Amino acid sequence: MQSKPLTTAVSIHKNNEVIPFRSTPLANMGSHGIRVIRRDGSTTSLNIGKIRDVVEWACEGKKVNSIALEAGLTTRLRDGITTREIQDNLINCALEMCSPEEPDWRYVAGRLHIWSLWKDTLVARGYQYGNYEKTVKTQVKKLLYDERILIYSEAELKEAGSWINPDWDIDYDYAGALLITSRYLLKNELPQEALLTCSLLLATVEEPANRLPWAKKFYQAIAQRKISLATPILANLRTPKGSLTSCFILSIDDSLESIFDEITNAARISKNGGGVGVNVSRIRATGSWVMGKANASGGIIPWIKLLNDTAIAVNQGGRRAGAVTIGVDIWHLDVPEFLEMQTENGDQRRKAYDVFPQLVITDEFMRRVINKAEWTLVDPYEVRNKLGIELAELWGEEFEEAYRLVEANLDQEILLYKKINARDLFKSIMRSQVETGMPYIAFKDTINRANPNKHDGYIPGVNLCVAGETKILTDRGQIAIADLVGEYVNVWNGLEWSEVLVKKTGENQPLLKVNFSNGEALECTYYHKFYVQKNYKGTVEIVEAKDLKQGDKLIKYQLPLIQSENDLDFPYAYTAGFFSGDGSYGNNGMPEVDLYGVKKELLPLLAIRNKYQGNGSIEKGTFWRKETDTLAVYHDSKQDRIVCKLPLDIPSKFTVPLNGYTIKSRLEWLAGLLDADGTVARNGSNESLQIAAVNRQFLLDIRLMLQTLGVDSKVTVMDDGGYKLMPNGKGNYQEYLCQPKYRLLINSVGLFQLGQLGLKTHRLQWTLKEPQRSATQFIRIESVELTCRRDDTYCFTEPKRHLGMFNGILTGQCTESFSNVTPDKTAHCCNLVSLNLANIDREEIESNCQIAVRILDNTIDITNPPFDNAKNHNDKYRTIGVGAMGLADWLAKRKLSYNNLSEISNLFEEIGYWCTYSSMELAKERGAYQAFLGSEWSQGKLIGAKPVEWFLNNAVQPQRWQQLAADIQRFGIRNSHITAIAPNTSSSLVQGCTASVLPVYSRFFYDKWAKGTVPIAPPFIEEAFWFYSENKNLEQQQVVKAIATMQEWIDTGISMELLFNLNEGVYFPAEPNRCLTAKDIFDTLVMAWELGCKAIYYIRTVQKDNFRESDDSCSSCAN
Repeated sequence: MQSKPLTTAVSIHKNNEVIPFRSTPLANMGSHGIRVIRRDGSTTSLNIGKIRDVVEWACEGKKVNSIALEAGLTTRLRDGITTREIQDNLINCALEMCSPEEPDWRYVAGRLHIWSLWKDTLVARGYQYGNYEKTVKTQVKKLLYDERILIYSEAELKEAGSWINPDWDIDYDYAGALLITSRYLLKNELPQEALLTCSLLLATVEEPANRLPWAKKFYQAIAQRKISLATPILANLRTPKGSLTSCFILSIDDSLESIFDEITNAARISKNGGGVGVNVSRIRATGSWVMGKANASGGIIPWIKLLNDTAIAVNQGGRRAGAVTIGVDIWHLDVPEFLEMQTENGDQRRKAYDVFPQLVITDEFMRRVINKAEWTLVDPYEVRNKLGIELAELWGEEFEEAYRLVEANLDQEILLYKKINARDLFKSIMRSQVETGMPYIAFKDTINRANPNKHDGYIPGVNLCVAGETKILTDRGQIAIADLVGEYVNVWNGLEWSEVLVKKTGENQPLLKVNFSNGEALECTYYHKFYVQKNYKGTVEIVEAKDLKQGDKLIKYQLPLIQSENDLDFPYAYTAGFFSGDGSYGNNGMPEVDLYGVKKELLPLLAIRNKYQGNGSIEKGTFWRKETDTLAVYHDSKQDRIVCKLPLDIPSKFTVPLNGYTIKSRLEWLAGLLDADGTVARNGSNESLQIAAVNRQFLLDIRLMLQTLGVDSKVTVMDDGGYKLMPNGKGNYQEYLCQPKYRLLINSVGLFQLGQLGLKTHRLQWTLKEPQRSATQFIRIESVELTCRRDDTYCFTEPKRHLGMFNGILTGQCTESFSNVTPDKTAHCCNLVSLNLANIDREEIESNCQIAVRILDNTIDITNPPFDNAKNHNDKYRTIGVGAMGLADWLAKRKLSYNNLSEISNLFEEIGYWCTYSSMELAKERGAYQAFLGSEWSQGKLIGAKPVEWFLNNAVQPQRWQQLAADIQRFGIRNSHITAIAPNTSSSLVQGCTASVLPVYSRFFYDKWAKGTVPIAPPFIEEAFWFYSENKNLEQQQVVKAIATMQEWIDTGISMELLFNLNEGVYFPAEPNRCLTAKDIFDTLVMAWELGCKAIYYIRTVQKDNFRESDDSCSSCAN
């Protein structure tokens, strides 16, 4: 692609003024003899024109100012820079400028990332796009592509290659571009090649004459991001023998053979990238009989622990950690222990921290919750052996009748039981949900009432399709833990180095944030361990993050001095430090510092852009100039200051020499910083150092750097900010809005350590004096925040002390689709795609539903099920799940909200109808699913096993539903279940839309990824900003109503997550002092059941005071 010609006269707008530019920053600077290292290792001179072309190309058509991007880059160029570094700097500049006012910078960063991918591919294989048939043959030869792609002739592959549109690569924003390249592409593969290959393989089961036409339809829908393939399809379809199924449900019988068979099956599923739900309700309870011996059974927990360890050991094809959901029916005697299974208290041998717990709840239980009636927990083994009843198989009226019979035989036949108030048990569930987001809830009767295959079994529960910027102190420095996955590294355990293997321990895990008294914070799982010192005698207690209390004191530690023979000198170390403390970027975007007062004496120590030749004395009004450069040093007589222009390749202002630099240059950088903006504080004979800044993260980075020098420090709030009286430059004072200010404190012990290492400042004067005692303070817990963040998690096992330094803190280490399942015979499995509503107009719903259903039906014949029971299920039911994402975008684009239930209903009626219709049409062509006869479908019922009369009364176009029912009875239907809505948290980022059908959490925010912070915003943020309902401010009963409305038209499930904001006045404008109560949450959960929602997945809370609430509010709910 070619860039548009660049003009020589450009203008930008700022504060509604037009500011003319006769040239650009890059054009001004010239090449300056800068050498650039290409991707192939060769060296060339810096070509400003090429960079400008890329900048203009990346910014073309976007509401951004390319000159701002150029200006940002000019300060980051240096001799010997690589083309990759230039590209990365451009990306970082674009990301730094992204904001709610200028969100298009995220697309600029995405284009630049794709550009880098194109160049890397060109270097690696000699071409970019344009030779698809060669790519296919090469990838097959390397065993990267499934050889089934060779069913197409060379001519057909060449024709298919002509469909590729590289412009579709540059539609991704940065988050999408980063995800698709890092998670889904194979080696030396480009995005459109991956999507085209998937499309061709999806069409291999079509008749030969129809393969290319269908493959083209598939490709255009997928590449234009109208249809999103689930991760297993996108990741595994191109590879030999890949499984394409997203989620599975297994049910375990009460025998050793069944237990170990299904654990093995779960391992196979996880190996191939699927998520698995396992129902363990048939397994005998704790205290039950084994081989006739009473009180011999260990219950369900030991077996769950085996499944937990399987999830850890067998990851999802190396792409994400094993995802195992464990379901237990609400009547099981082990339910109370199940709810405590992920707490730290108790026997650690009966804990399972890495699975996702789920409770399967019946209508009878919910009625007793409402009525505060008693509920009986029983042992399935005893009930089965003495009464001949298998409670796990029953639902609805059959369950209620059997359950009453069980309760009638208490103390007669049934001896092993426990009575509990149903409301109290529900409170325990709620407490766990508010604290951890789990357990999930599946409403068993609601699910089975909507089951079209009641004649052939039951549905035991649901499965969630689930899916590390924390720095750890290593002998190589402070490194983000995610960058070390799979590596053996030496970590500091507080006393010594210890070799560990860094592992990815989970994906999409709920996190909380722990804030410390030294200014640091750590985002970690609820069960991350902290070593708390309880008294001055040294008694230590291990406390989980969720149980930390304000004021808890963490154990003390020592710090190492990190150095290596491979360490480099930090560029312009003293000057860079001075620039960080008191520098700025001038009007032309160039780095400079101003010297006032005694700081003028520091001029000879600074690296000047023109290598200033002088004796340090400056006369008023004099300056030095090179022929091709601007002023290097001049005296501003009006303000009595010396202005110094710094080297263009000096590190950016807030760059800290954290890793890989010599001790000498680290100390010089620190000396420059201290001379620029440091102070010496004196308390008697004790001296300490302080550095103040408004950039808190900068100070925290310095703190981590100091740790590599063996010095500890802390960051505190110096001033809270706000409106303050300040000089206005006119001899008076005026109120100005001031930012909060922070300070970094280095105590007398740290100052002495730095002095011994060789720290030498020139402006600051202090005495190298050893303190009388090392009185280091404890690091205390300031607060614990329950955030709404979920992310991948990482850890390691440190064998010596079980400790590591995380962000400079010493701590410990660390559902949407369902169908019939029969233990040891069938295992539910479902293949998923999603419609991207952000990119589909109403008139396109029909064609895209047709394509989506056909894609998924084809995957059933293409996939390699991980075990026979899964194949049996595929053959018998052909379950698929066409979902949706981007509902928030669809609504905002049309200036609608989540209150417009009729519009939501109309939309999902369209989706439900055309997906069902398409499956019927496929049945005409290919035949109905095996278990069709006797099903609700065969009896004229439609979505959710509802009679035609319901559709005649509730549909916008009722007559078409009546005709559809008749056609299904005549021709059959290809798939027993057709629609299902998954969370889509990661794939929605690739698709450039909001996740699933939930409101957007926030209109604009930065997400923390392993590679840094990434701006996230919905696609229509500029034109429809106020029509995006933010979930954190939306009453959740409205979300429940919207999900219930959609559920009428979705035949399996919807991943419903609820987010409760506990701040005052959010939901009650007329009562500004009222905040949400546990009773309100209780009412919302009950409403979900009453309105026919099939499941509740994660429950999140926005805390009202940044500190974890006590459990009392939940305990008193709904009394």
